[in-house]
Amino acid sequence: MTATMRAARWLGAESVRVEVMPRPEAGPGEAVVQVAYGGICGTDLMIYLGKHPRAQASLTMCHEFSGIVADPGDSGLTEGTPVAINPLLTCGECYPCTHGTPHICEHLGLVGIDRDGGFAEYAVVPTNTLCPLPNHLKLQQAALVEPLAVAVHAVRASHLRVGDTTAVLGAGPVGILTAQVARYAGAKRVLVSEVSPRRLEIARALGFDVVDAREGSVADAVLEATDGVGLPVVFETAGVQATVTASANCVHAGGQILQVGMPKTPPTVDITRLLFGEITLTPIRVYREDDVAVAIAIAASGEIDLETPVTHVLPLDKLAAGLELAHQATDACKILIEPGA
Repeated sequence: MTATMRAARWLGAESVRVEVMPRPEAGPGEAVVQVAYGGICGTDLMIYLGKHPRAQASLTMCHEFSGIVADPGDSGLTEGTPVAINPLLTCGECYPCTHGTPHICEHLGLVGIDRDGGFAEYAVVPTNTLCPLPNHLKLQQAALVEPLAVAVHAVRASHLRVGDTTAVLGAGPVGILTAQVARYAGAKRVLVSEVSPRRLEIARALGFDVVDAREGSVADAVLEATDGVGLPVVFETAGVQATVTASANCVHAGGQILQVGMPKTPPTVDITRLLFGEITLTPIRVYREDDVAVAIAIAASGEIDLETPVTHVLPLDKLAAGLELAHQATDACKILIEPGA
């Protein structure tokens, strides 16, 4: 008798249904993971709304997940090994792939977008996406390794120095993690701006100086905090016009903006402001393989809080509700799905 599992399938715009399916089997170069937790990401939301350019129904979404190896295939790992997933799928042949930057592969794909992902009891993945975890790292925390790797990549690509004051514009999951990694890397003060009261509470609880963007200009608050000078480094993590505009007005001459947030539509950028101030704009796309390793090490160290940003842990049959919460973006930060619950 064929073993089965439950999987949440995206069937089209705003349509998700939990289905009983055959449990996947590992093919050559693949392994099967029993999923413990999967995180809802803005990309999943775009798929759910029918706005992602590549995703094709029917699909099991989710590229942020952790679990244990159920079938190691030819990975060299043993059954029961705890893992996180590095979901990047690269071609290995294009210019970036052959010149040391496969994370910006010309044909980059992701588990959970270009093949089935982690909103299921089991997921079959390429063996090279498996990232073994230390046994003491909780699998719920490990579900945040992927967005933590984005934050690590952004901070490592920045000019941030020990003792600097910096700002993170946007307190969603990646913003909150970026603020924590910046502090971990030596920032003496991190300002965090946001419009959601719940996310402002989270940032405040984590010890950051919050700027309520509903109450006034973020740039004015930054200038007031820096005696009118501005900041050496600013991280834009919301990907909306308001924060893109604010970031250029928060950084001082010769400073750097890390564009971490992915805009849904092309924003307007004041190039003249960047030009006159010789301000560096550094785009951030996902992460390098070593950023994932660093993210796992930081997570395992316990120096980063991976629990406070999690506002909801929902069972698989509540995925649609979780996606709606994420869409509202007012009363939630990181939402996790627990397929086995």
